[in-house]
Amino acid sequence: MKRRPQGPRTAATQKPVKHGTQSVKIAKLSRPGGLLEKTLSLIKTHPGIRPSELNRLLNLGQSDGLRNTLIKRGLIRKEKDGAAMRYYLV
Repeated sequence: MKRRPQGPRTAATQKPVKHGTQSVKIAKLSRPGGLLEKTLSLIKTHPGIRPSELNRLLNLGQSDGLRNTLIKRGLIRKEKDGAAMRYYLV
């Protein structure tokens, strides 16, 4: 069994610490006027919206985590339309 070298830990040898950031992210998203409400209103006004259109209207690079959260909460559903994925309110 090899022994690790003793000495002070540097940033390169320390393991990254994971914090419970998922609930913090969801709490920020669910604030009044937050991304969840904006996303729901966009899907309501544009039923069958595609992810790229949603990203463009929200000024986001990607919104897959946001959409997955809404699907898990049962607020929206996704349907495959040929090669495209479309989102609708439940």
